[in-house]
Amino acid sequence: MSPSKKLKFMSLFAGAIALSTVFAPLAINAQPAAPQLGQRAGAGRGMGKMAGIELSAEQQAQIEQIRNETRTQIEGVLSPEQRQQWQAAAQNGQRRRGAMAALNLSEAQRTQIRQIMQSSKDRATAVLTPEQRQQIEQRMQQWRQQRQQRNQTSN
Repeated sequence: MSPSKKLKFMSLFAGAIALSTVFAPLAINAQPAAPQLGQRAGAGRGMGKMAGIELSAEQQAQIEQIRNETRTQIEGVLSPEQRQQWQAAAQNGQRRRGAMAALNLSEAQRTQIRQIMQSSKDRATAVLTPEQRQQIEQRMQQWRQQRQQRNQTSN
């Protein structure tokens, strides 16, 4: 894979991580505190910074529906073998970024997933109020700064 394609690929998954960082905690507000079957205790707590954003029950339901539809659409892009690998990685608590990178996606699959993720982000953002969008943007900027600082200290 050429360096430019690799960079695009990694930015896609960074975007996917950012999207899940933003919207997964919002949906967590609607879920019970006990871990779900196959979920580790404390899973998703690393994203607890987002839990402070209050969503109405209707917003929570809409975000959860978008997340489920996105997951289904992405799984539809994958081959049966890739889908099996993806699901096994999720059950084992593997990070999404690493799991996706291990799937050896074709360029067409990457493009489709990129489009699905952008559409999902747009739909989820439309559910939020302007104030909520501003809060998320501020937290995303903080996250980016923290990530940049970590990258600079590790280099």
